[in-house]
Amino acid sequence: MEKIIAFFVRYKIWTNVLMFSIFGFGLISLSQMRFSFFPEVEPDIVTIQVIYPGASPEEVEEGVILKIEENLDGLPDVERITSVSRENSGTVTVEITRDADIDEVLADVKNAVDRISSFPLGAEKPVIFEQKFRSRSLSIVLYGETDLYNLKYIVDNLREEFLAMPEISQVTIRGLPKLEFSMEVSEANLRRYNMTFDEISSAIASSNVNISGGKFDTSDEEILIRAYGRKYYAKELLNTVVRGKPDGTVIYLKDIATVLEKWEDIPDKMYYNGRNAVILDLDQTEQEDILLIAELAKKKVAEYNEENNQIHAQVIDDRTVSLKQRRDLLVKNGLFGLILVVITLGFFLNLRLSYWVSVGIPFSFAGMFIIANAAGITLNIMSLFGMIVVIGILVDDAIVVAENIFAHYERGSSGFKAAIDGSKEVLAPVFTSVTTTILAFIPFFFLDGNMGNFIWQMALVVIGALFFSLVESFLILPAHLAHSKGLHSHKEDSPIRKKIDKIIYFITCKIYAPSLRWALKHKWITIVTPVALVMLTIGLLAGGFIGVTFFPFIDGDTLPVNISLVTGRQEADTDSLLGRIEKKAWELNTEMSAERADGEQLILGIRREIGSNDFGESGSHTGKLTLELLDGELRNMDTYIIANRLRQKVGPIPEAQQATFGRVSFFGKPISVSLLGNDLMQLNRARDLLVNELKNFSTLKDVTDSNQEGRREINIKLKPRAYALGLKLQDIARQVRQGFFGQEVQRIQRGKDEIRVWVRYRPEDRSSLGFLNHMRIRTANGSEYPFGELAQYSIERGITTIDHLDRKREIKVEANLADEKLDLPPILNEIETQVLPDILNQVRGVQASFEGQSRDQVKFQRSLRKAFPVAMLAMLILVILVFRSYIQAGMIFSLIP
Repeated sequence: MEKIIAFFVRYKIWTNVLMFSIFGFGLISLSQMRFSFFPEVEPDIVTIQVIYPGASPEEVEEGVILKIEENLDGLPDVERITSVSRENSGTVTVEITRDADIDEVLADVKNAVDRISSFPLGAEKPVIFEQKFRSRSLSIVLYGETDLYNLKYIVDNLREEFLAMPEISQVTIRGLPKLEFSMEVSEANLRRYNMTFDEISSAIASSNVNISGGKFDTSDEEILIRAYGRKYYAKELLNTVVRGKPDGTVIYLKDIATVLEKWEDIPDKMYYNGRNAVILDLDQTEQEDILLIAELAKKKVAEYNEENNQIHAQVIDDRTVSLKQRRDLLVKNGLFGLILVVITLGFFLNLRLSYWVSVGIPFSFAGMFIIANAAGITLNIMSLFGMIVVIGILVDDAIVVAENIFAHYERGSSGFKAAIDGSKEVLAPVFTSVTTTILAFIPFFFLDGNMGNFIWQMALVVIGALFFSLVESFLILPAHLAHSKGLHSHKEDSPIRKKIDKIIYFITCKIYAPSLRWALKHKWITIVTPVALVMLTIGLLAGGFIGVTFFPFIDGDTLPVNISLVTGRQEADTDSLLGRIEKKAWELNTEMSAERADGEQLILGIRREIGSNDFGESGSHTGKLTLELLDGELRNMDTYIIANRLRQKVGPIPEAQQATFGRVSFFGKPISVSLLGNDLMQLNRARDLLVNELKNFSTLKDVTDSNQEGRREINIKLKPRAYALGLKLQDIARQVRQGFFGQEVQRIQRGKDEIRVWVRYRPEDRSSLGFLNHMRIRTANGSEYPFGELAQYSIERGITTIDHLDRKREIKVEANLADEKLDLPPILNEIETQVLPDILNQVRGVQASFEGQSRDQVKFQRSLRKAFPVAMLAMLILVILVFRSYIQAGMIFSLIP
């Protein structure tokens, strides 16, 4: 190594070529790196989705989910399988092991599902895909005093304009139901014309088509034969012939049905500040830049608002704000770091030497950008955090090398000899110091869990920067110092320099030296004091005086409020409750603004969504408010404080089964316990016990569970007369389904919209339980009988969802911290050691496991316990080899605690 250092010192051109090459390639690499909010990670989840229109959760579980889970059992490289059965659909999620090949697992899953040949009629083909990286860039809300048709027209056009940009590929619409054609028939008309739903559906499907009839060749040309009967608007179907009579008259669709083009009955409504709204979500893929997407989107929004007054567009949930803040913090820290290095070293040495030392910061970053770009790392919150961490230690090694070279020069060595001898003298300790730091970050490459998927990028950034700081310290810096005028200047000629030297002499000889002599003379006090401090720290940690939280509270600029009413409640009930909470939120905003010296509004806007929430539920009984808050740097108030004040202002919400105020961590709820078993009665008992226990914790709030009661269900059973007429349960259930749920006739592609065509009863008939008793059931010979004569029914309460974890029934109980800054480990420990054992002793066949943040923490810590000792051992071996002493190595390692 001495020869290499001497070579670069003597041949400065090699030094400059190396330095400018690293700077050049670093700038090129930086220009090629993209910005993203989260690190881009390899997919480790395969998802199977099956749509089963009209099916209950039990039907989805029995007909779809159980069959898929059975076929997936035993597949290699699968960590665990979870599933959710809900109305109209089912989802199976396959989590793969850390080192598995996602493509191989995806192929195995597809083959396993393809072997299933007994899916129920009406279930659509399973959709199987890997969850690839997609990160939200920002959202755009369009709102105004207008109807959904106008909003749809505008949002569709905006979406197409965004998709026409090569920089944007993922744009989705929220808050806009799908269009459908509804042929609404009365029972009276069915009886008047002696018709069935099947006859009407068949007439529409056979008439509303485009058919190729082949071709024929003439002597001059080839002529195609086609029939164009497809209609694309509901009103065009009015004259569809349903039946022709022998006398030549015909019955049109308009004679027996009301034909409507309408929104689906599925509740999916959104309001912004009380006005109709839809949202465009702009996501980023692995090939796209989040900052560029945001820039283009904001420019488009500004152009749109200049041209439109009635419907306003506004950017919300902008992820680039916090990303830019971290980027700006890095730039600010870098500039301050350079200035402080120059000033500090100029104080102790001289400005020329401090300049060359400070070059190590941009040089190390340039080299790091080369490595990061080659590894496919983006500029995201994790990699930027790594840069902020490492910037403070980059020049430590260069300072040691520069100071030692300067000391050799002061003792009479020439510039060349001082550069070589000074570098060689500190080579071993500096190399060891930096290398041990690098070794300390290597375990981050082997950590498991969601955090492990992200944090390795921070480690690579730190390691890359430290490696190039070593290169700069021993190959670049000595050569520049050897040729620098700083070594050849006469500092004694400067009066300022003399005053600085006096200050340094005073600090060294009058303060530090006496302190060192005292410490050496009273060695037992010197040894016992740090030991006592370590023991004190351990005691403070064990006693809870110093908080320990694996996932610290990270504030944001939105505050969600999620509610869930009793399943089956109408959309108007949900809207009314959300409106009440929204009104209280605006009142709270007025109060908090009055409390501020600047009078700033803390709540900038409120989104109200009906039909879904963050609990994973959907339906008319679910909803969500999202409060858009003032930027955190200006707000000076954590969101959980605002959430708690809003909760107090709203007061009790007796009509809500579940209600939560506040943000949910990316890693899940802080308290999340899965109860597993096959006996639903025992599971429900365990759930009730656990929910009651958690509600008694003053440190917890928003206790919820995943096994909420579903809608009331009408269970049909046949009477003996139905069997006498040759009817089966399927016959009657099918006719009831046709009338109330509807029979899908066909799907029409109109532009970008796929529109379903339905035939069903009128809304007024479908809203009356008494109508069910009097609806007519048709037999094969055309006879009609009231439903009440052929069947009876009972009304029972169903369930909303059915969850499975590794083929066992799962009920998940979750809670949030009452104060986001509370210590989580003591609470988890109390639940694990006191609450759960007592509950599990009271029930049979029930197991419990921690999910959410706890599961990710366990996976992270388990892998850390494997990787960290290896890194520590490597560090110890390195120190022993460098110092050639076990005792000195032990003394150095004793400083770690």
